[in-house]
Amino acid sequence: MKFLIPGPELAPYELRAMTMVTRAAAAGLGRPQRAMLDAAQRLVLRTDLELDALAPIAPEELARHFNEPPQARQLIRLMVAMSVADGPPSEEQVALLFSFAKALGVKEPSVGVVRHLAKGRLLVFRLAFMRHSHLRTYLRNTYRMLGGIGPMIRAMLVMRGLARENSELASRFHALEKLPEETLGHQFFRHCTDEGLAFAGEKGGFPVGALFHDFSHVLSGYDTSPEGEMKNAAFQAGFTQDDDDFFTMLFALVIHTAGINMTPFPMPVVLGRIGQGTLALDVVEALRRGAAMRVDLGDKWDFWEYVELPINAVREQLGITPLNAA
Repeated sequence: MKFLIPGPELAPYELRAMTMVTRAAAAGLGRPQRAMLDAAQRLVLRTDLELDALAPIAPEELARHFNEPPQARQLIRLMVAMSVADGPPSEEQVALLFSFAKALGVKEPSVGVVRHLAKGRLLVFRLAFMRHSHLRTYLRNTYRMLGGIGPMIRAMLVMRGLARENSELASRFHALEKLPEETLGHQFFRHCTDEGLAFAGEKGGFPVGALFHDFSHVLSGYDTSPEGEMKNAAFQAGFTQDDDDFFTMLFALVIHTAGINMTPFPMPVVLGRIGQGTLALDVVEALRRGAAMRVDLGDKWDFWEYVELPINAVREQLGITPLNAA
């Protein structure tokens, strides 16, 4: 996913449009929305404008200032993210999203998906979301790495505890403990054991095609708390290079700040979580870090080729900037 910085002549118009969408939230322009707008100003727009003094902007006026489709699409995606800052978007927000997207000539599927959420059509929303989600990448990778649909289905059944565990595969991950402490493999082993995560091949363990998600936790330095998952999802969206890359970040926002659990597991719900502390800034910075990478970890990246290397050498090869770079 690209991370684009608009020119100073365009940024104020973008901010006016984003502020319109946030003001249209059910509870108005609150702390979560202000935090996201502040993060956008500091890390994307490079502006420092007073939000309450900004005038609205008509979609047609906004469109007159755009001539680059990628920049326009990024703006619409930022608006979608802000629309779920503290719960489902309001119907007024969705109407604004459609108006701005139409004026800018942007076809962004997340706009149509969140409309179902605004209308309370949760089942339709979930089905529409899954059509674009990163779970398709997990299945595709598992199919490729295990050699067919049969092994892929078996891996899913093992994860759910409905088939015999693959002890041979699991043993490869347990062997990572014996690698030197500074290696990626040992750090991955520690991550899984410290967090109580089962290994691929064991009951409850992710199939191998999804493990780049946990490797990205290890490489990025983001933990598995709700805040860490939001940052890691943004990081993962950043390095993902397909048309639905944004949905990875949106998945975490919908769960952890809009309060709609998209997983089969219980999740702690805190509406407006994105407004806490510096989380909004951290999420946008995580997106930037991921977008700066040289490799899409979800696209045929073979972690086995890297597990014996020092983790800092792997980060350097992949183009991952230090966690404290913000």
